[in-house]
Amino acid sequence: MGQVKPEGVFITFEGGEGVGKTTQINLLAEHLKSKGHDVVVTREPGGCPAAEDLRNLIFAEKYEGQWSAEAETLMMFAARDTHIKQVIAPALAENKVVICDRYIDSTVVYQGIVKGVNLDLIKGLEQEIMGEYQPQRTYVFDLPAAAAMERVQGRGAENHHDRAGVEFYEALQKGFVRIAEENAERCMIVDAAQSVENISAVIQQDLEKILA
Repeated sequence: MGQVKPEGVFITFEGGEGVGKTTQINLLAEHLKSKGHDVVVTREPGGCPAAEDLRNLIFAEKYEGQWSAEAETLMMFAARDTHIKQVIAPALAENKVVICDRYIDSTVVYQGIVKGVNLDLIKGLEQEIMGEYQPQRTYVFDLPAAAAMERVQGRGAENHHDRAGVEFYEALQKGFVRIAEENAERCMIVDAAQSVENISAVIQQDLEKILA
């Protein structure tokens, strides 16, 4: 059965590879803590030991090319179910602010829009496993594909998504913009080409309204 409605504040960060989410998540967490908020920072796939083990399977180099997009989707939701029950739900029940690096939108974009998994399958799993555990705000980082690839190459590719070609990066960018436009009441597109300081200020200003 679907999950029950949470009480805290749930924020997600989305976008393709190399767009700068992690930096901004850390800055936002520190800002919120300085304001007295109890903050939990987590990620998907992963966020708890069992889900991290699934993450390692999904991205294991020895299995590269062996998982179908459908298999990836099912493993993502298996990890998400555990993550919600063990991390997200308890934190929100205690009125904490949960900041998650990737969530359902990444599954829709990576496995659905880009890799071709039936979006009805993803929607059905979303309704059954996530229930009311939907973010109040999602920051979608938008960066041109060439710039994103350059950033990833600079830091070093970590998995098969990082090592993909420019067409994959372009498809990710378009997919996330599509998600943001279709869910404008929840999503805010962030120009990831701005300075770190500007992006942080924009996010903090926007989030003040939600926390209020």
